[in-house]
Amino acid sequence: MNESNMSTLPEEVQVVIIGGGIGGASIAYHLAKRGVSDVLLLERDRLTCGTTWHAAGLVGTLWPTKNMTQLGAYSHRLYQELEAETGQATGYKRNGSISLAQTSARLEELTRTAEMARVFGVEVEVVGPKTLGELYPGIDTSDLVGGLHLPKDGQTNPIDVTMALVKGARMNGATVREGVTVTRILSDGGKVTGVETNQGTIRARKVVLTGGMWSRDLAKQVGVVLPLFACEHYYVVTEPVPGLPSKLPIMRDLDHGVYFKEEAGKLLIGFFEDNANPLPMSKVPADFSFGHLPYELEHFEKYLERAMTRYPVLEKIGISTFFNGPESFTTDNQHLMGEAPLLKNFFVACGFNSRGIGGAGGIGKVMAEWIDLGYPPMDVWESDCRRAMPFQGDETYLENRVAEALERSYAMHWPYYQYRSSRGIRKSPFYDRLVELGAVHGEVAGWERPNWYAPTGVKREYEYSYARQNWFPYAAQEHNNIRENVGFYDLTSLAKFKVTGRDAETVLQRLCCADVAVPVGKLVYTQWLNERGGIEADLTVVKMGEAEFMIATPCGSHVKDWSWLLSHVGKEEDVEITDITDHFGVIALQGPNARAVFQSMTEEDLSNEHFTFGTGRWMIAGGVSLWAQRISYVGELGWEIYIPAQDALAFLDSLLEAGKSFGLRPAGMHAVDALRMEKGFRHWGHDIVYEDNLVDAGLAFTAKPNKNTPFIGREAFLDQKAAGIGKKRMLCFLLEKPEPLLFHNEPILMDGKAVGYLTSGNYAHHLGAAIGMGYVNADEAVTAEFVANGKFAIQVNGRAEPAKASLKPFYDPTSERMRA
Repeated sequence: MNESNMSTLPEEVQVVIIGGGIGGASIAYHLAKRGVSDVLLLERDRLTCGTTWHAAGLVGTLWPTKNMTQLGAYSHRLYQELEAETGQATGYKRNGSISLAQTSARLEELTRTAEMARVFGVEVEVVGPKTLGELYPGIDTSDLVGGLHLPKDGQTNPIDVTMALVKGARMNGATVREGVTVTRILSDGGKVTGVETNQGTIRARKVVLTGGMWSRDLAKQVGVVLPLFACEHYYVVTEPVPGLPSKLPIMRDLDHGVYFKEEAGKLLIGFFEDNANPLPMSKVPADFSFGHLPYELEHFEKYLERAMTRYPVLEKIGISTFFNGPESFTTDNQHLMGEAPLLKNFFVACGFNSRGIGGAGGIGKVMAEWIDLGYPPMDVWESDCRRAMPFQGDETYLENRVAEALERSYAMHWPYYQYRSSRGIRKSPFYDRLVELGAVHGEVAGWERPNWYAPTGVKREYEYSYARQNWFPYAAQEHNNIRENVGFYDLTSLAKFKVTGRDAETVLQRLCCADVAVPVGKLVYTQWLNERGGIEADLTVVKMGEAEFMIATPCGSHVKDWSWLLSHVGKEEDVEITDITDHFGVIALQGPNARAVFQSMTEEDLSNEHFTFGTGRWMIAGGVSLWAQRISYVGELGWEIYIPAQDALAFLDSLLEAGKSFGLRPAGMHAVDALRMEKGFRHWGHDIVYEDNLVDAGLAFTAKPNKNTPFIGREAFLDQKAAGIGKKRMLCFLLEKPEPLLFHNEPILMDGKAVGYLTSGNYAHHLGAAIGMGYVNADEAVTAEFVANGKFAIQVNGRAEPAKASLKPFYDPTSERMRA
């Protein structure tokens, strides 16, 4: 495709990309490099005119996860090579960066981050105040306790690097058109078909939305929720600073909410405020292009004063530019990327949270492969747009939440941090009663879930720390009460799907690696795999009738799993699928005395002979008709009890009354997470994701490759299993000392060498020490003998803490207690 006829748009292309910022340019470049030359990039005005042009141009090497770190590293390599490839300068240079810590807590956060990053291949050093002063001459270090030095961090000119990507895309056959506004995304309901523009309609096999802050409203036209919202982002540029070194590193003064970047002898100083201003799209002019927003000196004055305190020379330097421009932020400070749920061939890449320049190179590469191949080439679940929930399209919710999300960019990333804003969106029928019992709620996917229970007289709020937080002893009591007696917790947030019809079993057999052709009442733990054998979902299926099944899956996976389920039903198949999440309140009753409590509420025989593990039934208990199934996520005798929403509170009151004589007490999700880790149970999104397979994860026992209907991913699974014990396997770890705490991402050491990192971490109160789970990558098969002969430790805040390692769970490895 050539661009000689600029007055006419093509009628049809393979891929249309909406938005000419650095994200769209990178995707166009990488698609063209892959040989997908029939690519059309459309920009409503001029390239980079939205957000890209005024970005600070920071290109960091330190990202929160392994795969995002790999994407950041790729961006560095790409920006280094673009000029030689295209002849277009990018302004890229590697001056490094420093991050400052004023408190011991901040230094621990940075130290833990550095330890994780080294496992991911990042060059990083924890340094003291003296070294920080040497790296950035002239700063006041008197209040610092230390910081990080990342010598390979870089910076670039956002406009120049975008133009280089565009030039590279054109060199490989892509077409880029400015002055074309996409007014509508076209679809036939199940897949996109093209776009409508101010210059005509274009048919396209695939559409990619990279429209920055405009993306939410465009996606909404086709029923796709993108929870992003613009915020004002302030920075200033100084007058020339005499003697300012051109090799000065980027400086992030995190506790002051300020960053510094050398720019042609001047300093660009930007701010991440704790009182950010959200920007409704109604305040953005329709013709916004290379635009500025009005700036309020009062809004960021204290941050400017902090900058002067850190770098006193600024008191003698004037400000040449006061700038305020829009940037879009998401509800959790992670990107939105990937194929949209339930709209085939519609892809998005937006919500870059002020990290778009550093991330765009790698994001463009991943997105191009995803668009071309039809699946993500690596795990990017933390940025997958399928994590978005329908309610997150609400503008009031977004406006409140993104202001806090912007603040979180430089705020302390405390373990167990709970957002303050936009709370109370989804509540279980038990909510008020649990508050009366002392519940302190956290939020996941909009659901309010009790995380811990405060005794009478104890303040019901978090006191954050890297040490034992204020709730720690109360969670320990909840934990041990389930292990030793009986407790209950609210599981209403589970996503629940009802699948009925003549072909219901056939569809589920195709999706589930386990065999769900079971008797009525049988419960099946299973995974859904992709064609490559990767784990797409981890859930339970129960057969409630001859042609009736119920799926239960974690709330964070709700949209993803719903989309996967619906997209794998053939048009000719007789299946009805209903989301029944809100139809039930769910209570998990767990512990050695669970049977005694439950039996006192019903005439049903709950003995092991008459109500076996892994089965469920309709029954009457506490005067309420309900569905009870015998299963456990904490490794104890127990039931998950599904009560019709209208009767849920009445049942809970009956349960509380019946449990009085048994010492029944509620438990929060902090305790539940620790309990499941003692039992070695995996968690999708942490321990298993779509690039992990059953064999490595220790879950091969769930797959039944010889069942009557082959499941998706069967051949890949058989190949993985035939390869034998691999060099990567999930292990459980228990620290030998009781004092240190584990959260996740801590490096795993074997014989002093880093061999992986923890995917989950918590404190095993019953076992008396911190516990973790994570994959070990070795040069040989990770057998039980290999594990037994290794000397393991977990790196925790600068110390290698000795740990026991095991392929089996440390608690009840034979599951006798669940089956009692």
